[in-house]
Parts: sequence; structure tokens; C-alpha cells
Amino acid sequence: MILKRLTTQTFRNLDIADQTFHPHANLIVGRNGQGKTNLLEAIYFLATTKSFRTSRVASLFRFDEPGLFVSGIVERNALDRALSVGMEMEPRRRLLTINAEKVPLADYVNALSVFAYSSSRLDTLRGTPEDRRRFLDRGIASVSPGYVEQLTRFQRALKQRNALLHDIAAGAAPSFTLDAWDEEVSAAAEPIWNGRRLYVEQLSQTFREIVAMHEYHVNRIELVYRPANGVIPRGAEIRARTSLTGPQRDVLDFEIDGRPVADVLSGGEQKMIVLFLKFAKIELFRRRMDDEPLFLLDDIDAELDLDILQELLRKLPSQTQVFATSAKERFLDVLETSPHRRLVIENGRVTSAQDFA
Repeated sequence: MILKRLTTQTFRNLDIADQTFHPHANLIVGRNGQGKTNLLEAIYFLATTKSFRTSRVASLFRFDEPGLFVSGIVERNALDRALSVGMEMEPRRRLLTINAEKVPLADYVNALSVFAYSSSRLDTLRGTPEDRRRFLDRGIASVSPGYVEQLTRFQRALKQRNALLHDIAAGAAPSFTLDAWDEEVSAAAEPIWNGRRLYVEQLSQTFREIVAMHEYHVNRIELVYRPANGVIPRGAEIRARTSLTGPQRDVLDFEIDGRPVADVLSGGEQKMIVLFLKFAKIELFRRRMDDEPLFLLDDIDAELDLDILQELLRKLPSQTQVFATSAKERFLDVLETSPHRRLVIENGRVTSAQDFA
């Protein structure tokens, strides 16, 4: 799949009107604060309706603007489709369209698949359990089209059960009314646990293969998935007024000899591990979907092993469309060995675009 065009309106500082891209590599250069990362973020938002930088959707809106809009033309299987995401702040509303027809989220997110790496954000290793669950869920959704719908069903059931727990604790409902919601939450949780368990197994194997292939010196990392599927006394949950077991409390840990990698590895090593994980996710997508996703590579810096990065990128099929940024152009040299387009961005606008053979 290829992103051919992009348009943004009031998305951060961007003023992107019908920008076209190279089908293979696009190198986005410019000084810090000019909008390089924002451009990648807009592409990610177009594909997922989310940001790879923050969970605060409000931060995507340009200051004092009530809404935002991102649209693009995607080529997949020799067919062009027009995708768009429109969002309003108050009241919070979102409109997703494909070829100008409104579609549900589960259908929309399967239209364009994208993976993003940012060396400045290491939430996968350093962040909260919620960050790592998000890492898992986004990977699973990329290879299992029905997963978003399964996750939505579970979250809906969990919300209802938690509301009922609150009512019971307040004396507004009897405890036996939980029985039906226990069954619903349990049924909705099972495919989430199964999907996460299988994906961690496959990701772990692919990750080990990639690390071994490049003979990286950090090679004993284990991905440990701990589903929160134990039995919790109902009384404890009523007192807590929330569900104390379920996929919303699952844990994914990255360990070396039983210790968290964030406590053991240097900053540069952590960045390389996250990079290997991204390439493992891309490889799983290729094997499962027989297609090539977009790859966003934000803020290439000196802490990455650039020789390994260049080798990883060289092994990507030529159909993989890559977007990369760096404030220091010399770090983009790893991508200049193949045909590419160099885009210069200033104050949120692409001021020049030049193709190189």
C-alpha cells in the first residue's frame, strides 16, 4: 500500500495542501520545531485516528481551533481510495470516511496500515502497563481485522460492569445483578486474551530472529505476558467500585534475566530494542497480510546503530513506503542509497520537494 497524497487542516502547526509522496522513501528535513514530526503524526492519525506521540487528542488541534481534518489518497492492490478523518472538540465528534462514505472505526483502520518508530519515546519499555497494552493491541489490530471490534465489545461490557459495581457499593442495586455482566465480560475477554497470547508468542519469535540475524549484543530479552485472568472475590471489587481482573489489567514485561530492560539497558540500547520490535511487527504484518505497510521513522539520531538501521531498511521489500525525519541530515544518509524524495518543511509547510534516483 502507498500513501499518494495528504491534506491537513488545523492539525497542529501543519498547512499541508495536497502534498504528494514518493512511493518508496520520503526524507523530511528541517530545523527543530518546524513540523517534521507533525507531518509523520498526521499520516499516522490518518491511518489509525490516533497519535504515536500522545494519548491526548486535544493536543492535535491547532490552538483555539474547534476541529481538525486529515485526508489522503491510498493506493492498495492497484486501486485508489480516499480516506478522511474529521474531528470536533466540543461536542467531541469524529467522522471517518472512505471514498466519501461514512464507515465505522473497525472498517476504517483496516484501510491503511502504518508502523511508527520514534527514538524520543520509549513508552514500550519505560512506560506504564497501559502503554504496553496499547503496544500489543495496535500490533494485533494490524494483523487481525476483527480485533478492534472485539476490543470495543469488551470495553463496552467492562464500562457497564464497573458502573454496576459503583451502584452496588452505593446501595442502589443488589449484588446478584452482576451475574449477567460477569458472563458478558468473561465472554468478551476471552478473545482478547487469546489474541494477545498468540501475538506475543509470534512477536517474540520474530524479534529473536531479527536480533540474531544482526548479531546484536543485547540478545537475551524475553517478552513476558501475564494475563489478569485470576479470580477476585466479588466483595473486593464492590469495595473498590471497579473490576480488578480482566484484559484491562494485563501486564506485558520486557525482561533480561528476570529484570526490567529499562533498569538494565542504556538509552541507546533501549532505542535499538524498540527499533527491532518495530521491524518484528512489520514482518508479522507482511507474513499475515501479504502486503506492505507504511513505516514512519521519526528522529533518527546518533544513539541508533546506523549500520544496523541501514541493513534493516535494505531488507525491507521495495514496495514498503518509508517516511523518515531527522534534524541532522547526515543521519538520513542511511536512506539515500535508494530512490527517494526529499521534502523541506518550514513553519508547517513543505517548501520544496525534490526526487533523487
